[in-house]
Amino acid sequence: MATSPIFLKQSCIKTLTAVEANRDASNQHEFNGVAQLKQIFGSARVTQNVVFSIRGTDIFCNDTITWYDARENSPDRSEFRLYFRDNYVMEQAEEGDNIIVGIDKSDKIHIILIKQSNSDYVGNIPSWR
Repeated sequence: MATSPIFLKQSCIKTLTAVEANRDASNQHEFNGVAQLKQIFGSARVTQNVVFSIRGTDIFCNDTITWYDARENSPDRSEFRLYFRDNYVMEQAEEGDNIIVGIDKSDKIHIILIKQSNSDYVGNIPSWR
């Protein structure tokens, strides 16, 4: 699946930090939401199906994600997060790998892991863009 091009109509990319990738550093299973993720998911709580994949391989898994405001009871201070469960793709993630979150032309959500050894690896992107 990930060996064929996936055309995304909207996406963002960043480099994974230790907290996002290393289960020994944190067990949080989420990405902090910023303007780029909010443009994709909006401001309402939503749980959707997603395809996790590793770029350049046939490795993928179907799962669900939840987009939510961690401070929904504090209307003055929103803090959006994208929660995901443990899955095989994210177990392969390491600090420094790139991650893409995007929506394809069929409105299917993709989370694509780009390993540092992959030729498509972009380098260090400290925040979503």
